[in-house]
Amino acid sequence: MIIKKIAFGNKDEAFIESRFKENTNIIFSNDNNRGKTLLLQSIVYSIGYESIFPSGFNSKSYYFYANIEFDKKEFEFLRKGNSILVLNNQKLIIFNSITEFKYYFDKEILKLPKIDKDGELKLVDLSLLYELFFLGQDKRNTSNLIVKGLNNKLDFLNLIYSFLGVSVTRENKYDIENLKKEKKQLESKIKAEIKKIAIIKSNPEIASFISSASNNIDFKNTSDQLDEIHKNITELKKNRNREENRKVKLELLISELNSLNRSLNEGKVKCSECGSNKIIFSNDDFDFEVSNNFVRQNIIQSIKENVSLKSEIIIEFNNEIIKEQEQLNKLLDSTTPETKNYILFQNDFVDSSEIDKVIVQLQNELSLIEKKLKNNETKIVSNKELQKQIISSILKEMGRYYKIIDPHGLLKFEDIFTKNGETYSGSEGQEYYFCKLLALNNILNHNFPIIIDSFREGELSSFKEELMIEEYKKLNKQVILTSTLKKEEYDSDKYFNIEGITVIDFSELPDSKILQQSFVKEFTKLIEKFGVKE
Repeated sequence: MIIKKIAFGNKDEAFIESRFKENTNIIFSNDNNRGKTLLLQSIVYSIGYESIFPSGFNSKSYYFYANIEFDKKEFEFLRKGNSILVLNNQKLIIFNSITEFKYYFDKEILKLPKIDKDGELKLVDLSLLYELFFLGQDKRNTSNLIVKGLNNKLDFLNLIYSFLGVSVTRENKYDIENLKKEKKQLESKIKAEIKKIAIIKSNPEIASFISSASNNIDFKNTSDQLDEIHKNITELKKNRNREENRKVKLELLISELNSLNRSLNEGKVKCSECGSNKIIFSNDDFDFEVSNNFVRQNIIQSIKENVSLKSEIIIEFNNEIIKEQEQLNKLLDSTTPETKNYILFQNDFVDSSEIDKVIVQLQNELSLIEKKLKNNETKIVSNKELQKQIISSILKEMGRYYKIIDPHGLLKFEDIFTKNGETYSGSEGQEYYFCKLLALNNILNHNFPIIIDSFREGELSSFKEELMIEEYKKLNKQVILTSTLKKEEYDSDKYFNIEGITVIDFSELPDSKILQQSFVKEFTKLIEKFGVKE
């Protein structure tokens, strides 16, 4: 992944930066508030990150453009709100949500890792993925994620494992045959004790199922599993129907645009009120002038791509529903007729037996085991030893980098994240992030650039800063850093004297006014490539 050009703005003001190179880039200024943070947040925001913009900046009022190369293929992105447009080889694709864009990203740009989330293997959120290589200036927290969303620290660790192919196999959620030996032994003991219970109902066949002990053995497990399967099927059907509804709406939209296409070819379509022949197609965030044949055809093709994507998602949901239904049938086939009857007529029975203390004790033990099993019913089979080795290798690499920049330092890295409440003083926090991001880069061997806003935050000494820059250069990949220089540093042309880096000076930009009217003409041309009407 190589950043080539970044731009953001609207019809009134804009900014464009295209001086990035494939080496270490340092964007600096002689004072704060020159827009360096806005630029770096715009990079990842344009491709789906939930950026933390400076206060007072209304991101919803602007378009965010990025020209980025992935595996020698060039993509152009344009984001506004939650909508993202992608232009590749003159092919325009429209996404109305970050989730839709994520599926495209996985299919066409870069295969995304999958992590265990709520008992299912799911594509990793883009904001979580980008924390592997991006560090913003605000809300830094060494003990947690910077942008949490619906993710947590465990998700980040699972992302690392998945990146290296460690956690990829899912167990069958309802395979009764996989119950642990200890559970089977307890069940056998309970059954033996139940035989001693006096039958107090006239029908012995029913009585054997109305004691809570028997219920726990033959009914409770089956009933709970059936309930879970039914809930899963209901949720899957709801998701499938939602996607089907969206697909139908997109197909209707294609028909409408094709109808417009014929109307434009056969005659002139114009507004009855103002007489304009400019026809606008709009989603929540973008307006497109579909009276332009090139734009219209690209939009139709983009919608067709979305229909195709929806069809794939619907097929996935159908397959999951079939799996759940097969498991339901399998579970019922393995259930005794008496248990089936009890499940059907359980509300007609009244528990009228007093359970022996021995059985109660055994059932309490069984309950603990079942709870452990339930917590693992929907789990990812993980090689714990390999996971430990991965974390160990990352921490070792972090320690190696730390000794390079601070040979006499006292920090010890015991985990990827620090403990809650643990604070770093001075430049220690920046040293931690430096070691972490570079260690992740080396162990995961990923192809993303390293992007760090305010890379020497915390009064990092010039000596350590120089050592860090040398290590960034050794990565032999694109690195983008920002820094604010003191007057004496700026006057001495500090970064210009370092070989092998790209220096980008923001000092001439007005205070708190990176967006300029002078960039509007060029920016307008960029967004017009997407057929967007501003």
